Amino acid sequence: MRESPFWVLAGLLHLCAGQNEEAWTTLNVSVNGRLHADRPFALPCYSIYNGNTVAVDEPACSVVRSNYTSNSIRAATPGAYLNLQGELCLGNPLDECTLNNTVTPAANPTPGTSCNQGSVPSYYIEVEKISDISTALNFTREYRVPLVIKNSGHDYMTRNSQKGALALWMHKLQDLAFHEDYVPKGCATNQSVGCTITTGTGASAGDIQNYAHEHGSTFITGYSPTIAASGGWVLGGGHSVLSPVYGLGADRVVEFKIVTPDGVLRVANQCQHEDLFWALRGGGGGTFGVVIEASHRLEPLMPVAIANIKLPANATADTSLKWIELMARQSLVWGKQGWGGHAAGLYLTYMNPMPAIANLTDGATAAKDSMKTATEFALATGGTSDIEVLPSFLDVWNKYILPGALASAGVTRILATRIIPRKFFEDEAGIAKLMNFMEAAQKLGFHPQNFYCPVGTPFVVEGTTNPKARNVSRPATSVHPAWYDSLWDVSTSLAIPWGASYDQRLQNMTAVTRATLLAEELTGTGGGTYTNEANPFTPNWRASWWGDNYAGLLEVKRKYDPEGLLKCWKCVGFEDEDISSERFSCQGKLQLDVDRNLAGIR
Repeated sequence: MRESPFWVLAGLLHLCAGQNEEAWTTLNVSVNGRLHADRPFALPCYSIYNGNTVAVDEPACSVVRSNYTSNSIRAATPGAYLNLQGELCLGNPLDECTLNNTVTPAANPTPGTSCNQGSVPSYYIEVEKISDISTALNFTREYRVPLVIKNSGHDYMTRNSQKGALALWMHKLQDLAFHEDYVPKGCATNQSVGCTITTGTGASAGDIQNYAHEHGSTFITGYSPTIAASGGWVLGGGHSVLSPVYGLGADRVVEFKIVTPDGVLRVANQCQHEDLFWALRGGGGGTFGVVIEASHRLEPLMPVAIANIKLPANATADTSLKWIELMARQSLVWGKQGWGGHAAGLYLTYMNPMPAIANLTDGATAAKDSMKTATEFALATGGTSDIEVLPSFLDVWNKYILPGALASAGVTRILATRIIPRKFFEDEAGIAKLMNFMEAAQKLGFHPQNFYCPVGTPFVVEGTTNPKARNVSRPATSVHPAWYDSLWDVSTSLAIPWGASYDQRLQNMTAVTRATLLAEELTGTGGGTYTNEANPFTPNWRASWWGDNYAGLLEVKRKYDPEGLLKCWKCVGFEDEDISSERFSCQGKLQLDVDRNLAGIR
């Protein structure tokens, strides 16, 4: 027997005054029956759900346990999130529905344990049409139901989930279209932006990459096939291993189609709704409207050099610190040559599409010469070095990116990043400050072997990739300005272990936030933060994530969403008083306690 929408959403009633069964039934009819109860991913394995007895679904539970860390399975499931902070309530360890992810397959829950909703929205609409979105916006306006936007579930910031919310699940919008010579809508015929691809918001980076290759082109995207490239990735800036040469995703996007909170479908590009276009190029997802598709520049097929250099797994902390210092000393040269990728405490995986390095006829000699110092260090410590040039980025993608991006989900990992300006790599004083930071972070519990640093700043990108907005009083994108004069995006992170108590969570989040403040102290206002991979408990988040751009972003937010219908944790428009609200209690409790801990430390 099909559950009544009103019964399923009974837990929402304290947030949504004036609702009744007829309202939910009408909403379901309006979206052609695509209103569904949102269930936690691990529910089939539990015999208790929100305190009520339910039947264990053994076949479904077996699938969940076997695929608990599967990126693709989670990305295709509305109630699943790749990062578990989207599922559980960070502020209440009892309010979650997770499995022990320390074993494979994931362990069955302890008998008598309740699967609780956590931060998984109570209901979702499987979006297929624009009218689904406008209907949901009207519903949340009338009944004040919190509304969130859920795509592939990659978000680290808990912006795509919310307790008691109605979610718009965008995964089914996967259309792809190739354009040889694209003129953004409303622009003059002489304002072509060249070869582009238009992708639905739900289209995955892996599918887009293959489609572009079939059309003789290369798509610049993030480092995982399940990223929804026209969703949160590009809206938050979108770095790539090829960004040093070709720019951020925000530099390369040429047009958005978006339903703004008033329910109107708008086209935003350099010729219309320019202010909204600017805000969407780095201002973050979940707050300015619901993007249904975006168009991005493509590059031709090109050879790509790959350097995959590894230290032995048993390398000491001292060896890792020396390795990090070596990479820091080489980074300015490597940056100018066009290398980008990932620098880490035990490895380096860099890629380079520049013809001087990515030469198919020289046996990778130029690439090997460029990486000679790193290779010699790794080999001297018992490590390995594999350097080659492959015919296309898709070849690099399939050989080096896909294998590590298949089963990395199902963990609770909080990131904290800081964009490091190039001046730190230009002289001994800068290198010394950077290494002092590494040693200070080590004292906070961040081991050098776990050091991780995406190298995806638009360092040598040509100015034509980042066209000037018509309003010359502000930059073309709304990402933190530090992106355009930096080399590294240093990441410190800590995982919250399965079964961790509240005190353990608080301890970890306090440590992450202390590292965040340490990194801000290192760079000063010259540095910034990647909003997609920021510490959600950052105290000075507006300046840290957007710098001087925040005031303009808030102006755009208030113009297109004057009622504040879309609100997510520390998105543009989030207010300090929201921290203490019931709506954000899962994050707010931790934030307040982290702040108290930091005040005590200071």
